[in-house]
Amino acid sequence: MARHPINALPSVKEFGIQRIESKVAVLLTPSMKKLYFALITAFLLSIFWPGVWGVETQPFALVWLFALVPLLWVEHELRLKPGRRKGWRVFGYAYVSMGAFNLGTTYWVWNAHWSGVVATVLINGGLMALVWTLYSWVARRHSQRIGYWALVSGWLALEVFHEDWAFSFPWLDLGHIFAATPSAVQWYEFTGHRGGTLWLIASNIVCFEAILQLKTKRLTWKDWRFIFRTAVPYVWGAPLLLSAGIAWMQADLYTQTVQVSYVQPSVDPYLEKFKTSDVEQAERWVGEVVSAFNNTESEEKQVGPSALVVFPETFLHQGIQESSGNAFRSIHALDSILRKFPQTSLLVGASTFEIYAAGDESETARPFGSKGDRYYDSFNTAIELTSNQPMEFYHKSKLVVGVEYMPFASLLKSLLGDVTIEMGGTTGTLGTQKEREAFALADTAIRVAPIICWEQDYGSYVREYALEGANVFAIMTNDGWWGNTLGHRTHFHIARLRAIENRRAIVRAANTGVSGFIGPDGQSYEVMTWNEEGLRTSQVALNNSMTFYTQYGDLIGRGGALLFPLLLLSVLVRQRVQR
Repeated sequence: MARHPINALPSVKEFGIQRIESKVAVLLTPSMKKLYFALITAFLLSIFWPGVWGVETQPFALVWLFALVPLLWVEHELRLKPGRRKGWRVFGYAYVSMGAFNLGTTYWVWNAHWSGVVATVLINGGLMALVWTLYSWVARRHSQRIGYWALVSGWLALEVFHEDWAFSFPWLDLGHIFAATPSAVQWYEFTGHRGGTLWLIASNIVCFEAILQLKTKRLTWKDWRFIFRTAVPYVWGAPLLLSAGIAWMQADLYTQTVQVSYVQPSVDPYLEKFKTSDVEQAERWVGEVVSAFNNTESEEKQVGPSALVVFPETFLHQGIQESSGNAFRSIHALDSILRKFPQTSLLVGASTFEIYAAGDESETARPFGSKGDRYYDSFNTAIELTSNQPMEFYHKSKLVVGVEYMPFASLLKSLLGDVTIEMGGTTGTLGTQKEREAFALADTAIRVAPIICWEQDYGSYVREYALEGANVFAIMTNDGWWGNTLGHRTHFHIARLRAIENRRAIVRAANTGVSGFIGPDGQSYEVMTWNEEGLRTSQVALNNSMTFYTQYGDLIGRGGALLFPLLLLSVLVRQRVQR
């Protein structure tokens, strides 16, 4: 056997370097590099997502305007380099990226139920990855330019699809990413938040194209004047300048105000809320409200009664039959406020129900009793109480999947029976109503929109309250299910966009989470955060005028939803003609 001389063997140091180099080579393979870039996009989208940095407004983050560039590069490399099964490979990298984005921004759902996180990552991440895959397919079969149109219109179509389908989930609409920077998107009063989706994707596309030009022309970023020969500064900067101009014109525009209060009980939904009786809950806060209204000692405290007091979602949770609501002791307790202050109205979140005889039941009613000849409906309800007026009821109609309704209920019931996720005792499919509603208060010049929890995340849906005459919005929610995590902070920020879109002030009452007031410009004040308890009062603006978005709706989203299938069809036809 031949022997190597000792001086021919690698030294310990050289051997260590070789091992490191081999490991680096493995980590920097083309496939691994693409994986890193896919994850960079997820990281950039997640790190400045509304609420990550708290409940206050935050500075505008330019990172959003190039966050998609790494994933655009991955798709570009896969499309232009030789290889098979390009569509599946694009889908795989996009799924990793979009799944990580979903996980990084909705992990907190686990505190309520693990299945919510799994569904979000698998279903929503898969749908987002599908849009990227179709974009790549169009770019391969037609051209890069038409591919970009497919990416923009496809994403808009996905967001519109998320408004109404069985697993509806508008939380991660890209236009919501600007919710914590309302001063940058004052133009949402024309476009709605879908304009933000268009802006974000278009900004990333022009940035990516500029990088490709730099590479093609072998320029460096030191040639700074080159950037002004691209679309980057104009697509990035024009919306910011437009927003600044709109904000300047909006200043001091809303002079008509009304005094409004909200209550944040700060009760743990798992350990306390549903173990406290409605009567006890009502009597306690009646005392707080009356005490505040009677306080005339200091200008820093409330002076006189408010026109409206807003209580959170399911403030009364034990069940109130709507046809005989005045018979319930909790309602009697709240009525004591109205007897002392008849110019005040109350907006109260409650669990309600109604009973029907056979033949009169609704689509969501369920039979009960030994004979099965009677039916009942359960509702997540906003009750309006005003002195000398009948009780008004609004039923939450955008329901939470698995908690308040079962998707594909008829199919699943035949397979699984009456199975739902338990959360605070609310199970099964709740009743809804077809039309939005605005309540007229004791001061009939005030018409309030009763927006319940999840409903606030649907821009087109909230717009309907303004069309019904609401000149101020009230959001009633219970964000305690998610613990002290990102969830309740993001939820508060998204409400800012609904204020801008319709130029309506918002009073937001949470069981716990974030309560506060939001002006028509999206700026918040008198905010109470996690585990704070109490009653806050402030003046809020009243506005009866309609924004362009309120009048005409989501033109950008509808346009994208119409263009996308037509574009795909045209590419298919083109392929067949070329064959």
